[in-house]
Amino acid sequence: MPLRLCGLVRSAGLDSARGLFYKTTETQRHRGPITFILISNYYLLLLILFILLSCASASAADIQVGEHAGPAGAVLLVVDGLGASYVYPEYRAYALDGSPLEGAVLFNLTGGGARVLDVRVPVPETTKSHSVLITGDAGTNPDRLGPTIFDAARSRGLLTLAILERGDAMPVLQEMDAVLYLGDNALHGAEPIPGLRAGALPGLSAVMQGWRDAFSAYTAREGVAGYAGYNAWALDCASDLVRHLAGQRFLLMVNVGAVDSAGHNLGPDGYRQVVSALDAPLGRLEQACQQNNVLLAVTADHGMVFPGAEGQGGHSAERYSGRPEALRVPLVFLGPGIEELNLAGRWSETDIAPTMLALLNISSGSDLPGDPLPIRQGYELRVTGAPAGLVLLRGGERLAVCPGGDCSFQGLSRGLYSLKAGGMERQVAVNGDVALDLGGKAALPAGVKKILGMILILAINLVGMAAIVRIWKRG
Repeated sequence: MPLRLCGLVRSAGLDSARGLFYKTTETQRHRGPITFILISNYYLLLLILFILLSCASASAADIQVGEHAGPAGAVLLVVDGLGASYVYPEYRAYALDGSPLEGAVLFNLTGGGARVLDVRVPVPETTKSHSVLITGDAGTNPDRLGPTIFDAARSRGLLTLAILERGDAMPVLQEMDAVLYLGDNALHGAEPIPGLRAGALPGLSAVMQGWRDAFSAYTAREGVAGYAGYNAWALDCASDLVRHLAGQRFLLMVNVGAVDSAGHNLGPDGYRQVVSALDAPLGRLEQACQQNNVLLAVTADHGMVFPGAEGQGGHSAERYSGRPEALRVPLVFLGPGIEELNLAGRWSETDIAPTMLALLNISSGSDLPGDPLPIRQGYELRVTGAPAGLVLLRGGERLAVCPGGDCSFQGLSRGLYSLKAGGMERQVAVNGDVALDLGGKAALPAGVKKILGMILILAINLVGMAAIVRIWKRG
């Protein structure tokens, strides 16, 4: 018995040892695939990360083909109440009763630069329209503007300034580093109010104080002369500021208000005379901008409609607001980098903000609703998936060579170009910025690539984890 008991004990011990050995062997056998899966996932993860980082770090080769002329600063001139029907030779203004109305000739507005023939405002009302103008958003709330062109300009180190005779809510004033503002819209007896942020450009305060004091002399006369002087004060002040800001990048908004006042108070003939009086001070501002490499954009917040050959005008009341004389405004760009042209097609006031930023080479940081106008002298041809040695030609003349991959040909004028590599040749019409993919499939935006990469990594790891769980369950 003792021997049998001992044998049983020994036998049980042997069986236990065998079971332990069997489980250990099975565990080791399972660990092999588990280790393989983990290592495979690890290296696959590293490979995907390497590919994504390589794609993210790869940048296009920028090839400057033509000259690039960028402005040192910009002036956005808004003539309150100036309808394109009264100053563009392509149009004729009519009163509500069908009477034709005489227009004005502004040589310094229509004589050069890029002139956009048909621009409409979403709402022919001053405060609302000014907000649309600087945000590019037709649905903007004047009391809660959201991002503006001045925010984008300041983020790039530009000084933001304004000369505002009327029509702007407090949020617009708060956009500025320096401002001269007429709070009561009065032609006589008013005094412009200067405002400057702390640390503004040295000497700017003295310049603004001087123009505050000069206001009364410009507006002392009665009638049409007083209205004309009211506008001339703002334009001459802007001319002086442009000269004073030489060497400083800036964005200046100027709002002249007496054209609108003349339409409401002086009738069609007085309106026409006040509009005509804009030409001389506008020429002085244009000259100051030209001498200092500054972009000048001239537009309006709305037009003006008259009931007949006589009578006071309006623009926002229901019987006026749908008329082309109220909705269609001039838009002219003059200065460095601007092509001399008359741009056809229907455009919106919402297109002005993205155009201003594009001409200043500023990103808004958000997608603006409008479209930049194709008025630059030089455009960009972006090519992705380019074969090595891709040649850009025009009229048989070799202009540039792309080493391959992604290339950006910059400073191209309008016209037809050829891309050649090996036996491949492709014609490209440049009438604005162009993006072209030669890789045979559409390129994904960088953000989409990152998202897809993250999804792929997550999917691989989930599959690996599922395989590990299944192996453990079998054990």
